[in-house]
Amino acid sequence: MTKSLTLDHFGFLELSGKDAKKFLQGYTTCNLENLTPEKAQMGAICDIQGRVITSFLLVNIEEKLLLRMSKDLLEKTFSFLSKYIVFSKAEIRDISNELFCYGNDSAQSNEMSVESTNNGFEIDLGNRKELWLNKKESKKEMHLKDWTDLEIELLHSWINAKNSQLFLPQSLNYHEINALDFEKGCYLGQEIIARMHFRGRLKKKLHLINTGLIRLKDEVLISQGRKKTLAIFKNSTDQPVEVVGEDNKKVFARPI
Repeated sequence: MTKSLTLDHFGFLELSGKDAKKFLQGYTTCNLENLTPEKAQMGAICDIQGRVITSFLLVNIEEKLLLRMSKDLLEKTFSFLSKYIVFSKAEIRDISNELFCYGNDSAQSNEMSVESTNNGFEIDLGNRKELWLNKKESKKEMHLKDWTDLEIELLHSWINAKNSQLFLPQSLNYHEINALDFEKGCYLGQEIIARMHFRGRLKKKLHLINTGLIRLKDEVLISQGRKKTLAIFKNSTDQPVEVVGEDNKKVFARPI
């Protein structure tokens, strides 16, 4: 049986007009040249230092771009893009009172496919679906924790106001989930992001963790004796702390 829930921590911005895609291409980590109405796209908008201001899920409908992001970053992102969009044949507006986000666990593993419905869109994210509907509904069959576990399973981490402008996109593994394209042309923050990728050494990288004990910015002592400061996006279950390293080998950690 399909279980659903309301994802009211998400909101929407809409970019429309002849130059909407061209404009947004200059501010996103993903390549919008690959965007089609049949496929959604994950990505991020960064500041000039390459730090992620917001992450988003994007759908292209005719000349409109719909960006779903954390609701507490809508105003910040709107203000940021509004400073530059006035020079383009495009407009931006907050449509969070017109479009509403829901989720369910009925995915078909057709990752990022978009299907139009009578009252909105269904987006298959591989292990779950998001429903963007033009009317409010009450959906409570699924717990938010279970939805969060599905997000974590695929390393889908969403920036919110607490961690905005703290991380480079590759630190969040966005290049591994097609949310960061190192080969695309110029966009804001691209110089630093590309330099770190091609010449630098990444000091921070997202890892999978299961814990109910560690909080944001807690230090842990990894078994090899190194200390790491962890940025926990979401706590999942109350299990022993487990960190998955870059080589996919498990290393264990404990709070200090």
